[in-house]
Amino acid sequence: MMKIDLTGTHEENMTAMDVVPLFATPLMQFELDLDLEKLTEFAFEMWNKDKRGVRGSNIGGWQSDNNIEEEYEEFIRLKKEISQYLQKYHSIIFSRMEFKTNVVQSLANMWINNNEKYHYNNWHNHPGATLSGVYYIKHDGSREQGDIMFKHPVNQFTHIVTNHWPLELIKKHNEITSGVINVTPKSNKLLIFPSWLEHRVEANLKNESRISLSFNSTLKPEIK
Repeated sequence: MMKIDLTGTHEENMTAMDVVPLFATPLMQFELDLDLEKLTEFAFEMWNKDKRGVRGSNIGGWQSDNNIEEEYEEFIRLKKEISQYLQKYHSIIFSRMEFKTNVVQSLANMWINNNEKYHYNNWHNHPGATLSGVYYIKHDGSREQGDIMFKHPVNQFTHIVTNHWPLELIKKHNEITSGVINVTPKSNKLLIFPSWLEHRVEANLKNESRISLSFNSTLKPEIK
């Protein structure tokens, strides 16, 4: 159990206020600048290697097996950037944690998702990992090509909303009170979030492919 000091640091000022984001599940978003044509080519190379793919949360579409060891130039560059942003997330979000030794976020696996029209992913999380994320290789930035949705981590949150918020008075919830939050991605967007956060991807309603790369990271002792 974590103890939080709510007294603040300004004892002389009784109006001082601290906001403590209890049990937060932060999502970080980054804009990358990678060669999307090369990464699209890489995605189709992986598809040609194994057209059967892997069945996970995807309904329709194609998902590759773990391709973290692939030696494709632009993919190697992408891995490096993802690793850097994983460390940034770790250093900011987990800054007040205490570890028994120096640790880093280490990429555990990566896989490609290719979703054609009407393909989508069901609700799921990523057991065994600390952080997860997705990088969008091909997405036109419209909701029609499919949002990624995140579910409030409290079980049965819908009942909390209906029991504690008078529905007749609420026009729109915010990121604290919503049961589900939609994020509309676009090409070259990187998202990182806690692996325990349930998420799904809406159906692609466009005739063009939606291509993304997902990944997990785990904690490892830092090697110097």
